[in-house]
Amino acid sequence: MAYDYDLIILGGGGAGITAAMLANGLGKKVALIDKKRFGGECTWSGCVPSKSLLHAARVAQTARTMEHCGLAAESPLSLRYDGVMDSVRQTVASIYEGEKPEVFEKLGITAMENTAASFVDANSLEVNGKILSARKFLIATGSSPLVPPVPGLKDVLFYTNETIFSLDTLPSSLTIMGGGPIGVELAQAFNRLGVTVTVIEMAPAILIREDAELSARLAEIMRKEGVQLLTGAKVLSASDPEHPTLNYEKDGRSEAVSAGAILVAAGRKPNTEGLGLETLGLAFDRRGIAVNLYMRTNVKNIYAAGDVVGPYQFSHIANYQAIAATSNALLPVSRKVNYDAVPWCTFTDPELARSGLTEAEAREQFGSKIRVYRAEYAGLDRARTEQATEGLAKFVCGANGKLLGVHILGERAGEIMHEAHAARALDIPLHRLDRVIHTYPTYSELTRQAARAAYIDRLQSNPLVRFIKWARSKT
Repeated sequence: MAYDYDLIILGGGGAGITAAMLANGLGKKVALIDKKRFGGECTWSGCVPSKSLLHAARVAQTARTMEHCGLAAESPLSLRYDGVMDSVRQTVASIYEGEKPEVFEKLGITAMENTAASFVDANSLEVNGKILSARKFLIATGSSPLVPPVPGLKDVLFYTNETIFSLDTLPSSLTIMGGGPIGVELAQAFNRLGVTVTVIEMAPAILIREDAELSARLAEIMRKEGVQLLTGAKVLSASDPEHPTLNYEKDGRSEAVSAGAILVAAGRKPNTEGLGLETLGLAFDRRGIAVNLYMRTNVKNIYAAGDVVGPYQFSHIANYQAIAATSNALLPVSRKVNYDAVPWCTFTDPELARSGLTEAEAREQFGSKIRVYRAEYAGLDRARTEQATEGLAKFVCGANGKLLGVHILGERAGEIMHEAHAARALDIPLHRLDRVIHTYPTYSELTRQAARAAYIDRLQSNPLVRFIKWARSKT
C-alpha cells in the first residue's frame, strides 16, 4: 500500500519539532500537525514566558537591593507591567520565528498549525475533511493545566499558566493554588513585581519532590521576601466573584484568603481528547498514553512522546523521548529510553536543581552506607564577590563512591549541577572529579570542594594508607 507520508506527527511542541527535524534529516517524508500554534506549551505558556518574567522580576529585585554594592537610585523604582509583558511577548515571538510553519516547509516538511486531526484507523487521519495516511505516527500532543474540581472555582476569576501571561495590569494580590515548580516560580516573580502573593499547598512543604533540607531553605528565602506560604492546607471551595476567595482547611481550622486573582497551578493532564484513540483501542488513562521503553504504544505503528506520555513533564525529557521514538519508528536499530539519570531545575532565585536520589531516598534504600558531601555557597569566593552566599550543594554517594544524587540550591544551580550529573550518568565516582582543574573563581568550585572531600575520604579508607598511619604511630 502506498502511504502519503513515512511519519505523521501530532503535536508541534518540543517533542514534535524534534521528531520532525530528525525524520526529515533521515530523508523521510514527514507531516507535522498541531491544533494550535507550533511551539507548544513551552514556547507560549511555559518555559519561555515564565523564565522571561522571572528575569524581569530578578532585575527589579536587584534594583531594590543594589545598596549592598554601594549603589543608590536617584528616584524610586518605577514598574510598568505592560512594558514587562511587552518584553516577555517579544521573547516568545523571537523564539516562535524559528518554529513557524514556513521554517519547516522550506525543509520539505508538511507543516499544519491550528489544524485538528483524529485517527480513522491505525494508518489514517482525518485532517480538514481529508484523509492522510502514513506508515508510522508519533503522538506528541503535550499536556494542559489540571483544574481540580473545587466547588465554586469556575464562578470566580482564575488563571492558569496558559492565561496568566495575557495580563497587562498586575492584580494587587494573587492567591496561587499549588506549591510545585510552576506555582513557586510565579509566586516569587509576581511578589518581586509588587504583588501580594499567597501560596496554598496541600503537601507539608513546597516542592515536595525535592530534597527536604533545600526546599525548606528556599521556603525561608521566599518568606523573607514576603511570599506567604500555607503548606499542609487543603482548598475546600472558592467564593465571591468580586473578591476571589479560596476557603481552605489547615491544622483542623477553616480559613479563607481573598485576592485580586487566583492562579491555579495544581498539576497537568495529558492531551488525549479528540484524537480518536478509542477508535484504535490505543491504551491510555488519566496519566497519559501507555508506551514501552521503545516509546511504542500497543498499536504497533504508533509511537508517543512528551508530556502526553510522562513520567516526567519536562521539555528536555520530551526531546529525549522524541529522538528515541523517531529512531525506533524509522530505523532498523532499537533505542530504549532510560530514566535513571534525569536532571531538572526549579528556576527560582536561588535556583533549585536536582539529579537522582535525595538524601532521604538514599538512606531509605541504602541505610548508613551512604555518604553526603556538602558545599556551602558561603564558603565560595565567587559567591562572596557577588553577595550570593545563600545556598548549599549536596552530593549523595554510595559505599563505592558513585554518585546517587546531586542537589543544589543557589546561584546558577541549574548550570553547576551538570558536571556532577554527567559523572553520575557515566558512573564516574565523585572523588575522580578532584582530578579536574576548576577555574577560579567560579561557582563550579562547589563540585571541586565536594570531590576533594570525597578524595580525602578515599585516601583515609585505603588499607595501605591506614597501615602507614598505624606504623608511624608506633615509631
